[in-house]
Amino acid sequence: MKKTKFLGTSDAAVAARQTRGYRNRNPFNIRKTNSKWAGKVLHGTDPAFEQFDLMVWGVRAGLYLLTKYVRDYKLRTVKQIIHRWAPDGDGTNNEKAYYDAMRVGADFSNQVQQNKGWLYAVAAGMCRVESRYYLTSAGFESAFTLLPYPMKCFWCRLSPEGQEREEVDGL
Repeated sequence: MKKTKFLGTSDAAVAARQTRGYRNRNPFNIRKTNSKWAGKVLHGTDPAFEQFDLMVWGVRAGLYLLTKYVRDYKLRTVKQIIHRWAPDGDGTNNEKAYYDAMRVGADFSNQVQQNKGWLYAVAAGMCRVESRYYLTSAGFESAFTLLPYPMKCFWCRLSPEGQEREEVDGL
């Protein structure tokens, strides 16, 4: 099967226009750590950012971190999440850009909503700001299904036993 090129450009030219997050299959631009992420490229070539085998694994890692921020670190506003994700001096902590991309409203104190729709809006916005990657709802759903069951329950407001539960910690 013959590969189609974009308007006669070379593979190298196309790759050069891709963002780092896209090339690394890490649309959230997660910094390199010792975490044993599912789908992580073990001996990646990027010295600063994680690399994943498939984009779905990079999205899953971002959803995992967002869930930890809300569930475990008790971050309750979008502003708190942005400042944890992109602290001052990180290069991409333009609050307005994040809010515009997330489409969660102009209020910087916008509260976390414990549902998948809110998580998708925030995740899609973060991917757009971090790497100009447009996360589709299908891509989100594919990554969401790969989260550990208790994390999925948190966003679906279910107990790990599958029973509907009340809001957690004021959410």
